[in-house]
Amino acid sequence: MQIVRVTIRTFQSVEHAELFLSIGSGVRQQLSNAGLTAKFSICQSISLPNQVISIWYYDNEEHMKAVRSVLSNHSRLPNSLVPKEVAYETKIIHIEEN
Repeated sequence: MQIVRVTIRTFQSVEHAELFLSIGSGVRQQLSNAGLTAKFSICQSISLPNQVISIWYYDNEEHMKAVRSVLSNHSRLPNSLVPKEVAYETKIIHIEEN
């Protein structure tokens, strides 16, 4: 069962959102160093640039736990940046490839 997780983070300012994005630029390398891969997109809202949306695709529950564990262990997010966060987690029922 594949899982998709969408997280919307609303930061206090655009500068905080951009700092979060710069800190997150090494995500792929962190996962690779741990022997993991994951498909994901990290986006900054055009209409609300202090919002960052991340969309992650996981193979299954174990894969999701492993990826999230690596990311939380390597998080350098300063406490002052802690955003309001809304997350949605779903099973993938159908995905259409181009």
